[in-house]
Order: sequence, then structure tokens, then C-alpha cells
Amino acid sequence: MVTCIDVAVAGGGPAGAFTARELACAGLSVLLIDPATCRPRLEGLGERVAQLLIAKGLGNTLRAASDPLPRHVTWAGLTGTANGERLVRRHVFDEALRRAAIEAGAQTRQARLGRILKSDEQQGVVLKLTTGEEVRARLLIDARGRQTSTAQRLKGPQTLAIAGLATQAAGAAGTHVEATPEGWLWVAEDPGFGRWLQISIGAEDLVGAGQAALRDRMARFLSQDQLAGRFSDLVFQDPLIARSAGLVLAAPLLKLPVIPVGDAAVAIDPLSGHGLFWALSSALSAVPSVLTILENVEKGSRLASRFYRDRVVETFWRQARTGRDFYRLETGLSGNPFWAERVSWPDDEPSHPTVFETSLHKRVVVESNRLVESEVLVTPQDPGGVAYVAGIPVGDLKPFFPSSALAQPPPGAPSPALKAAFGWLESRGLLHGSLSRTKQQQTKTRETA
Repeated sequence: MVTCIDVAVAGGGPAGAFTARELACAGLSVLLIDPATCRPRLEGLGERVAQLLIAKGLGNTLRAASDPLPRHVTWAGLTGTANGERLVRRHVFDEALRRAAIEAGAQTRQARLGRILKSDEQQGVVLKLTTGEEVRARLLIDARGRQTSTAQRLKGPQTLAIAGLATQAAGAAGTHVEATPEGWLWVAEDPGFGRWLQISIGAEDLVGAGQAALRDRMARFLSQDQLAGRFSDLVFQDPLIARSAGLVLAAPLLKLPVIPVGDAAVAIDPLSGHGLFWALSSALSAVPSVLTILENVEKGSRLASRFYRDRVVETFWRQARTGRDFYRLETGLSGNPFWAERVSWPDDEPSHPTVFETSLHKRVVVESNRLVESEVLVTPQDPGGVAYVAGIPVGDLKPFFPSSALAQPPPGAPSPALKAAFGWLESRGLLHGSLSRTKQQQTKTRETA
């Protein structure tokens, strides 16, 4: 039996299920391939993820999550409550997203992707599932996470996360993050689920294999003097879960007809707390790529390759440098191997680029859920670039720039959108006839650098 569809999605975690749902909503035939074997566990879910799900009409998936809870932090000599997060039961959450994909029209197979029998940019893929079924698809979304094997990988210091559910009842609902000489731990208290504890250590810092080795390593970590016996009486239900958790640029280049999303593109260090956000946002960015490619393979592949590389590689380096800066805050532990390795990688460059000059660039952006090449304005205040202001392409506003050879003043009675755009240009010192605050800021920055 051979199934023929527009897009096959391998992996039914948040990145894969959300991609399948959005593609099905866009009118494509979609097959979601997943064994549905997620183990029960807790994970943090930030408000950005919650608001994205609500905006997409998926607020019901938050039934798998708690209300926002306090997060206590012991890091860099500071002890206090900072921000907050929801606790999400990942096995329930993932299943809710898969149901949403089915309700949108996606087909599903409870199986794994066994082999890619054929792969051609023009003709698509032929897949062999572990059930023996063959699937022909014009594109394959690879959402298999860290299981995905790629020829080119760039890794930072690798982390091993060991986690488990304690037999003791949970305390007051909330989470706790704490730095220790051997790594860091995250404790999640959910009265309806239990007390979940995860330690993050160097990937090489595990002797032996199997559950006995994991239990021994967990016990040694929790017996550190700094923890003052606060976790010495914990007993964990079997099995403990161990997973690779370091930052990895898994697929820096897009090689159609396969589009990686989530951890299959960039695997995020759990320290960032951005894992779920990256999973969903990378899924969203895959949708215009798919639609553009299917409409015109040759043109779409060029645009999608540029769009993918800019987004994925930028995410990797930003996460690497932001993580480095957070590790560097813990100066009291920097002499320990776990910390020494992380405070020096990848380099000493700033986590976000510093921009001194205002300039226009050609980049690939999303317009009406398709990829297009457009002018993007980069300013000191907007180093990531701006393609639209109040819904107006920034290229259409060039006649009002003071640097334009045909500079013209804004009209006396602009439309509401133009009025908003002019206000934004004025705030950047870029409106014809305005004092260039941007230029003043550039001078000040250079003088004080």
C-alpha cells in the first residue's frame, strides 16, 4: 500500500504536531507519523508559548498546563523569586496537539519513519514506515528531534539531563532552579502530578549505563555539600529518564525535500527555558516555506534555503552566547569543570549584534504566509531588521527618508497606517525634516566606546 500526500511530518512532538496542524489548516494533505510514546514528565512553559497557542485557537491545549507559578532561583549568589512559568504535562500536551492536527484534517500513523527510500528536490520523497507502509510526499518535515542524524553538526559543551518523579508528595506548587558545583537542578512541584526533579551535568560525567548508573549519579549529585541535605531523603520511581540536552546546530543548511523543525534543526539547552517556544516558532516558520516551495519548487527552494539558514544559524549563535552569559553570572563556581567549559564557549562576542549604522538590506521575509524577498531596515534600535512598519513595506517609505535623493515631506493628511509609520520613522530620526536622533546616538556611542 502506498499513500500519496503533499507533506509527511515525522515526529509528533510539539514541533511536528503543530506543523502538521498549521499545514492542514492551510489546505494541504498531511500525514503525521509518530509512535506516541512520550513518557509522563513535567516541563516549563512560558507565557509567550501560552499566548501563541491562544492566538492560534489552541487555548484548550493549556489544560495540560498549570496556571503561571512562581519560580525560585538560587544562582550567582542570589536567592529569590524571578518571573514565573507554567508546568506542562508533556505527554498530555503532545497528545492534545496531535488531536488538534487531526481535527484540522491531518492523517496520522502510529509508527516511526524507518527509511527514506528516495529523496529528490523536484520529485519529493518515498518513505518506508516501521509498519511496512510506503508513503510518497512532495516534502518531508523532520521533527524527530535529537534522534535525527545529520552529516553536519556544530555542538557546544554537551549536557546530560537526568530526571525522575519522586515518591514523596509534591510541596507547594512552583519551580526551583539552583546552581551547584556539578551542574544545576530544576525542581517542579505539581500537587496533581508529583515532585519532578531534573539535574543537568556534563555529558561525560556519567559512569556506567542503565538505571543503576543513573540512580547512583542522581544520588551523588543530590548529596553535594551545597545542597545541605535538602534532597537526601528523595526516592525516585522507576525509571529515571536520561536525555541529551546540550545546544546543537543539527542542520545548518536546508537540503530539500526535507525541512527540519524544532530540535532537528537546532536543539536548545534546557537552561534557556525556550525549548517549547522554539519548537512552535520554528514550526510556524516552516509553513510559508512549504507553501512557497509547493507553488514553485525552483524559486521557492532558493527563498526557503536563505530564510531557513538566516533563522536557524542566528538562533544557534544567539542561544550559545546568551547561555554563556548566564553561566558567567555564577562566578563562584567557574573553577569547576562543568562551569569552566561553559563560560568560555563559544567566544566573547555579544549575544545580540551591536548596530551603529542605519542601513537597508535585501532579505527573505514572510508576506501573506509566503516567502518573498524584501528590503529590511536595520537600525541601532532594531538590529534584527524591520520589513514592515504599520503593515507598510519599509521600501515604500524610502521617499520619506532624509537621505533619499528624492526626499519629500510627509503628506498633510496621511492615512492612519501612514501616520503610524511616520511616527515610527520619526522615533528613529528617519523622517524627512526631522532631527536625526539616530545620527546623534551613533556619535555618542562611538565617543564612549
